[in-house]
Amino acid sequence: MSNHYDREKNLKDRLNTFLQKHLGLPEEDYYSRLSQKGFGKLKSVLSGINNIFTVKVTLAFVEWLATRFKLSEKDRSTIISEVLSTKPNANGYDLEISDSIQMIAEVKCNIPVHGEVYGAAQRDGIVKDIRSLICGKSKSTADPQSCLKFMVLLDKRKIREATRRLVRNMEKHRDRIVFVEPDTRIDPDSSHSKENVYVVFVGFKT
Repeated sequence: MSNHYDREKNLKDRLNTFLQKHLGLPEEDYYSRLSQKGFGKLKSVLSGINNIFTVKVTLAFVEWLATRFKLSEKDRSTIISEVLSTKPNANGYDLEISDSIQMIAEVKCNIPVHGEVYGAAQRDGIVKDIRSLICGKSKSTADPQSCLKFMVLLDKRKIREATRRLVRNMEKHRDRIVFVEPDTRIDPDSSHSKENVYVVFVGFKT
């Protein structure tokens, strides 16, 4: 006799296992202890998960920038303060720097919905951000022509593969996309470097 699928049991097991494994909580039935109000609050907290990812990846990218361009501790701290004081969904770029180094960056935390292939909405969002890095944003004072430009993504193998696939199939700007490797030369004073959009994959730690 085949096992009967129980949708609620499946959801309950997933939630309880997550809380126990990742938060180190004792083995209990947390699902059953949550009231309607509790589930509502949990949903509200989780709705901001993409903002959490964006902040984590942006801060990791700042560390990458500081190492790559040998920024001073003062400059690094200033940039981090700017990141943390920027409200979610501000209409400019995810990161704009005009002092220590002129640069703009868009941070995307999409996980491909089809294995190593982005979904249509994910693909359109990334292409739109690449275009804004090259052409500018109406609500940003940054001039893309005078800035280094970065597309920053979470460092996971399937994200790398999906992004490379996306770029290969882009109709416009494909020749201006550079995937950053350890030996990739990026000169903040070079007009040639400022013509490109550099794709950087970063991970983050707790």
